[in-house]
Amino acid sequence: MPVDFRAILTTLAALASGALAAFALTNPPLQDWAIVASQSEIDRWISSGPTSVALGAVVAVLACALSQRSGSRRAAWIVVTAATAIIALIRVAVPDVAVLDLLITLVVLKSVAAGVILGCAVAASWDRTAARNGVLLGVIAGYLSAHAFGTGAGRMSTSAVGEPAWLLLAATAVLAVACAISAQSGFRIRRPDAGEIRVALIAVIALAIGHRILGSIVDRQEFASKGTAWVVMTVCAAAALSLTAIAARQLGEQSGAGGKFLWAATALAAASAPTLMLVNGEYGQWASLESPWVVVLASGVAVALGLRLSKRIPATVAVVILAAVPLSELLPFTPAHGAVSIVVKIAALGFGGAALLGALAPASLVDATLGLAIPFAAMTFTSITVLAYQLSWPPVRVNFASVEPAIYTAEIPVDYVNAQTIGSALLFVAIIAVCGAAIRRVPQIANSAESGVSDAH
Repeated sequence: MPVDFRAILTTLAALASGALAAFALTNPPLQDWAIVASQSEIDRWISSGPTSVALGAVVAVLACALSQRSGSRRAAWIVVTAATAIIALIRVAVPDVAVLDLLITLVVLKSVAAGVILGCAVAASWDRTAARNGVLLGVIAGYLSAHAFGTGAGRMSTSAVGEPAWLLLAATAVLAVACAISAQSGFRIRRPDAGEIRVALIAVIALAIGHRILGSIVDRQEFASKGTAWVVMTVCAAAALSLTAIAARQLGEQSGAGGKFLWAATALAAASAPTLMLVNGEYGQWASLESPWVVVLASGVAVALGLRLSKRIPATVAVVILAAVPLSELLPFTPAHGAVSIVVKIAALGFGGAALLGALAPASLVDATLGLAIPFAAMTFTSITVLAYQLSWPPVRVNFASVEPAIYTAEIPVDYVNAQTIGSALLFVAIIAVCGAAIRRVPQIANSAESGVSDAH
């Protein structure tokens, strides 16, 4: 059997593009920024992060829709190359930025470019099984591992996780150019069904704006009473799920399994929120990893295995695996937050999320793009995690060896498993359970990515 070099190039380009888009769309919240500016400027800067991510999610679906309208795979890969060049220029410009307003502009521009890369990569590669799995691998693994590159205090950068590596930028650009050169004009991107793009755009706009508003409402409860904070978190979680239900119903009616895929992406976002906060920045100061590449390796292998077994693992099993991750917060502090346990959690999220998303991959390109963008835009769950963390007050360790004269070293034990951590874990398990029930309830439509698509390049 002859080797299909075009297929290999497309798969590798899809993998690199998905990983780059995931890294560029990752902008986790931090409380401490190493930036000299007024408090109002800092607040505006912090607010620009989630807003730009929401914009990037909308742009991703729009870029995919425009690529479908064009129908040219070559044009899609050329656009990916141009967007990658923009992110590279932003990386070059960031160290010399001295004005916060300019940095905010670069944040927005980078998120837009990332959205373009995600949308065009899905449009150009989703019709091939291997390339589709490449996109899923890049996006899911990138989403789960990008937080490991964060620091405790944000420096002058467009994200708390820093800028994409030059190797990733170069690989994406070279592979996209190669795909553009080798693309065959006879194999074009599928034209969308009537109304498919309109429904997907309305859904992504509603979800992006909804999550942004709900997340900001939760963020403002930092100094509220615990009772008020929990009421707000519960109501906002219910509102986010209601929005998802409405969008999924429309996607399911209009474009096959798009609704199921949206629920699967929402389950992954909810399951991963507590763990990713531990991996990144000041929230991860107890889970000190030797290298972020450990997380990259663990997530990459787990996601690849989950995609490979996605057709054999029942959706219920994948949902249970995802629900077990936030439930593990009820373990004693060290087993739940040690470096090894964090890597195991990331691997479990990668395997469960990939198995679920791989099995429910929709035929619709815009629905697929919407689902892949949701974990980044679902900031309601991130805000709930941060607020629940602040309410629970993690353990405080006092090292008496640092006090002169040094006599002995001791730790003051604090009960980590309290009402706040239990409530947080149960809330996220409930969210995932709702997603799982919706996945089982929505009728299966035979318009899946496997049945309605030929393996054309």
